[in-house]
Amino acid sequence: MTDQYVTSANPLMVAEDLSAIGTMSLGVAVPILAACNVPVASVPTQLLSTQTEGFDNPAKQSSAKWLEAVFAHWTLVNVHPSAGLIGYLGQSALITQLKRYLAEQSLSWLILDPVMADNGTMYPGLPADYVEQVRSLITEATIITPNWTELQLLIGQSPQPEADRKRVRQAVDQLWLHDPDLKVVVTGISVGDQVRTMWFENDSDHVLDTRKRPGHFYGSGDVFTAVLSGGLANGISFNQAVKLAVRGTAVALDQTAREVPDRRFGMRLSQLLKYLVNTLTTH
Repeated sequence: MTDQYVTSANPLMVAEDLSAIGTMSLGVAVPILAACNVPVASVPTQLLSTQTEGFDNPAKQSSAKWLEAVFAHWTLVNVHPSAGLIGYLGQSALITQLKRYLAEQSLSWLILDPVMADNGTMYPGLPADYVEQVRSLITEATIITPNWTELQLLIGQSPQPEADRKRVRQAVDQLWLHDPDLKVVVTGISVGDQVRTMWFENDSDHVLDTRKRPGHFYGSGDVFTAVLSGGLANGISFNQAVKLAVRGTAVALDQTAREVPDRRFGMRLSQLLKYLVNTLTTH
């Protein structure tokens, strides 16, 4: 079963940071996509000694100069990504650089995860114009996957914790004023003892709730977008891919809750990888 999202043999571009310690960002995207049998063109936007939360101020190395050479080389040898996933960038200059490269490509689809804020506050170390810069990337995207805080920032609102179904839909409607074809997945909506994911396509909306696990899970959003990308690259529909991402992320959350005492080190993936192999080989 295939649809518009199925990709070719060309690799799926994944642009996000690479942390030397901790299982998140590229460190989860590459194995998840491998389990989905999807080739990857890795674009490490920044090299970090650790993730940006929980370990004071990490050592950082921007990849901007190297990436200019990478993109030039890929073009020279006629390697072009079939689709893309953009996660944490952290620098306005990297956004400009990616937009320039994407303008020269013909991607089947592009997922943009804003990765800039949560629980009402921006992540540390981001430039003052970062929200505006991320907003400019939406024009390149087919699908965006903000959490509730990020969605409010993208439409120019001060983040508020209340997020009933009507308020989320109203926020998405504001995005649709600029791009009615944009598909939106809003993650991490707290509703009592449940965590809600809502997704929006062609003026329709869908809801899937899962049990709330206590504590914060660093890298869970990276897991979600990687599974979503893997599902789409396997040709399943947007609706099915979101459900796969929600359920797959729950598998990783449960294993991480059982096995990882220090959540700063990210996600445990082995059960999720088995789940994806078993699910996608029988879809």
